[in-house]
Amino acid sequence: MDPVRLRAATAGVLIALSAGLVAASPALDGLRGFSIDLLTMLRWRTFGDVRLPASSPTVVIALDEETFRTPPFEGSPSATWTPEIGRVLTAIIGAGAKVVGFDIIFPTSIEQSAVPFGDETLGARLRGFDRDYLRALALGGRAGKVVLGEVQHQDNPVLPSPGQRAAVGFGRNIRALNVYDDPDGVIRRLPLVFMVDGEPVPSLAAELAARAAGAPASAKVATAGAVAGTITLNFAGGADDIPTFSLADLRACVEKDDKDFFRRHFDGKVVLIGSVLDVEDRKITSKRFATAPEGARAERCALARPAVGQTFTRDSISGVYLHATAVNNLLRGDALTEFGRIGTGIASFALAALAVAAALALGPNGAALAFLAIAAAWSAGATIAFRDALAVPLVEPLSTALAALAAAIGYRLVVADRIMAAQLAQKRAHEAEMASAAAIQRAMLPGSRPSDVAEGQLDIFAHMIPAREVGGDLYDIVELDGNRVVITIGDVCGKGVPASLFMAITQTVMRLVVRSGGDFQAEINAANKLLVANNREEMFTTLFCGVIDVPAGTMTYCNCGHNPPLVLRRGESTFEPLHNCGPPLGIVDDISYMPRSIALAPGDMLLLYTDGVTEAESSQSAQFGIKRLEQTILEMRGQPARGVVEHVIKRVAEFAKGAPQSDDITCVAVVQNERRSDPPVRLGEPHCAEAGVRAVRS
Repeated sequence: MDPVRLRAATAGVLIALSAGLVAASPALDGLRGFSIDLLTMLRWRTFGDVRLPASSPTVVIALDEETFRTPPFEGSPSATWTPEIGRVLTAIIGAGAKVVGFDIIFPTSIEQSAVPFGDETLGARLRGFDRDYLRALALGGRAGKVVLGEVQHQDNPVLPSPGQRAAVGFGRNIRALNVYDDPDGVIRRLPLVFMVDGEPVPSLAAELAARAAGAPASAKVATAGAVAGTITLNFAGGADDIPTFSLADLRACVEKDDKDFFRRHFDGKVVLIGSVLDVEDRKITSKRFATAPEGARAERCALARPAVGQTFTRDSISGVYLHATAVNNLLRGDALTEFGRIGTGIASFALAALAVAAALALGPNGAALAFLAIAAAWSAGATIAFRDALAVPLVEPLSTALAALAAAIGYRLVVADRIMAAQLAQKRAHEAEMASAAAIQRAMLPGSRPSDVAEGQLDIFAHMIPAREVGGDLYDIVELDGNRVVITIGDVCGKGVPASLFMAITQTVMRLVVRSGGDFQAEINAANKLLVANNREEMFTTLFCGVIDVPAGTMTYCNCGHNPPLVLRRGESTFEPLHNCGPPLGIVDDISYMPRSIALAPGDMLLLYTDGVTEAESSQSAQFGIKRLEQTILEMRGQPARGVVEHVIKRVAEFAKGAPQSDDITCVAVVQNERRSDPPVRLGEPHCAEAGVRAVRS
């Protein structure tokens, strides 16, 4: 990995790690509760009501607006309702309810009133008013089926009246209704245990669930939430998950003596009696984004359903539903399980790492779209997990991931992109330099043919395709006089800039040394010595150099370790290779090269090439080879030099079929045209005068 990318990756890891640490810190505890609120809403909006109301282990008897408007309750204080509540309580217990809890407290009794009434107090005149209610409490208390509520407060606890406490057996059947407020004032948890006189005492919800199930809440439930000793409430959305009955309708049902109605709806249930009013005992809970108008919408027994109820949605719910939900969660075992700080930190680190990776790999717009996709996927997964009561962190990881995204984009814009821009400028400058070098190298090469050699009796065409910007192949066509032409082709070991520099040196040396062609052997030997001198990099060049005497119809050549050029005689189908006369130039300084000579008659063709032609590879790693090259030349028998070279290049490209070019490709074709004078006598077979010289290929 290059330094810039390594630096960016390191910065990205640090940003993501910082995001994870922040998410796991107490500073974001407020967002943990907000995540539960959002997930409660998302689950409800996505899946609707997960459970049917009839499956609820708990039902609610509501002291609701209907009760306040229905005789005999209408116009009378709630403290005077106790006889009617006692009658309903007796009917419920008689119908088979497992246990009845009171979320409403009557701290005084009308029998305690000291208001003067004639010669006596009002309480004295109404002595025995609560008798039926207290009897119902006593019977239910002795059977373990009644639990009254109290509100613990250090200075002024709110307790049931003394008569009610005595009726239920005092502390044996009285439990606390206190709730747990998060720092933002939202109720998401309910205590399971309170310490009273140094002893643990269950809360009302825990006591009701324990009596219904026959066993106390497990320690696992008490540690599943973020606050020890509490249960994290798993609210359903809407307002119909817990069946709710109006006290007014049930009182009329008692008058109707419909025992079957009570058995159908209360047998085996946990019953909570509490107020369901528009303004009193309202609580903001984690259900605040998933509420619906409340009301006693369970099946009616005696009274007609009120025509108008609550028609608008509040963000609060009646307090009785807190305890009813807690009891349901305990009995069903579906209280929420929350991630701890470590789990939240790991989740936040993972999302932040994805956001940072998107910011570093994509542009700001692409990174923003990637973050939205990540957020959508995470929210969907969290909603599905919440359906199974697992509260996966939502707001914390998404918030810290968004912050990490912004930090990574800022880093990229301020630091990384500046460095990358400098590198890009440097790369472009290098490319410009290489383009200039390639242009210079091309300028060193001659055109496709010299102008009017021996009055057009010699047709020459050359073409080179470098594998990189600059190459190590070379060719040269130099006209010594009006009748003689020097043709050179070579291949420097290696590729790229070093090979191109040595190629330039080789071409310059050959132009300086081979000037007359009179003593060709001495000129080649001199060129070799110059290339060997100060050759510390130990580079070398395979080279073929030939001097064509057009009027004489001969070519004197020296093959210095190069691919043997191919001669195709007029009217023949076999090739005459021009083999090596010595090793490549630049290796050994005391070698003596022995040139050879051949005849070139009208219609003869000479093809010079580098190993980039024969060693060109296909996508299956097969090589073009000498046989394919010969067949390709035969296909162009009798054609001009240009056509021959272009056909060879075409066949090589077709053979490679898009495979990357691994070496420079160079071709030079020479065609001897008709001469005006009789051709000279053809010389014998070429030979090498110096025995024992071994050809060396690059």
